[in-house]
Amino acid sequence: MQKLKCIPTPILLLTVALGAASSADWLREAKYGAFMHVLPSDAKTLAMVDDFDVERLAAQLESIGAKYFVLTLGQNSGYFNAPNAAYDRKTGYRAGERCSKRDLPADLWRALHARGIRLMLYLPCQAPNEDRRAQKAFGLPQGKKDQPIDPAFAQQWASVIQVWADRYGDRVSGWWFDGGYDWVKFNESVAQKYAAAVRHGNPHAIVTFNPGVSLVRHTQAEDYTAGELNDPFAMIPASSSVDGSQWHALTFLGTAWAQRDTVSCRALGRVGSHRHREGRRDHVRHGAELGRDGRPHRRDLGGPDGANGSGQASRPRPLRSGT
Repeated sequence: MQKLKCIPTPILLLTVALGAASSADWLREAKYGAFMHVLPSDAKTLAMVDDFDVERLAAQLESIGAKYFVLTLGQNSGYFNAPNAAYDRKTGYRAGERCSKRDLPADLWRALHARGIRLMLYLPCQAPNEDRRAQKAFGLPQGKKDQPIDPAFAQQWASVIQVWADRYGDRVSGWWFDGGYDWVKFNESVAQKYAAAVRHGNPHAIVTFNPGVSLVRHTQAEDYTAGELNDPFAMIPASSSVDGSQWHALTFLGTAWAQRDTVSCRALGRVGSHRHREGRRDHVRHGAELGRDGRPHRRDLGGPDGANGSGQASRPRPLRSGT
């Protein structure tokens, strides 16, 4: 998955009971939420984090019935949407140089919590792959690509994760980790380290690790499937569980990942079609979760910073009526 770039992804949960109580029960009961990539790529777009309108976004999410929201802390560029002193110390960057001075997750939580919407966070499984300085600081090979990781790196990255997890505590209900690929040597040991870092701040936080476009239980450390899919309705769940992990899918809202448009959406854009109406019913009947991915406006594009475009904001409404 992939400069201030944002992708809302309402995720429809399938609601078949798992039997024994699970940390992910609230996710199943939520039915669907939204996922947004907010990815600063330089100093100019990092400064735009200060203008992100959390109240406007929270009001939109409330209007579509979303019960949780996933925000990216950062991804490949090396710019992050929240302060992290451990990351600054490790890389040698000044406070505010790569990690925003504004604590966007904290501000978002206040706006969301007031409306009964949970906050979740997204983070890659390794240091930013477009920042050679960060790669070197964490002992990784340098180059603009995902690098192989090992237990020594994982422990260092877990210490960065834990700073955020400890700061937010139970204000963050879950985490979605990207890039848990076999070819970077991501494994169960790494997953357990990251899960422990997250749960140091909130013992009840749910986690998942994305192995790429698929819907599988990737690790024993996860509570729900990452479920990155290009067409979720092509995969109807037999139950709410995948080998004991809550069935969850994530897909895009525009024509593709990271797009702001709403034209010819392959997965959820044509929600009025017979196929997708029936697909929604099957997902809800079996207790699964679907996700949507889109992009919010920026002021320089004619809308309030952080808010979803009106077209994309209206897409989940048919989904809501179908649940």
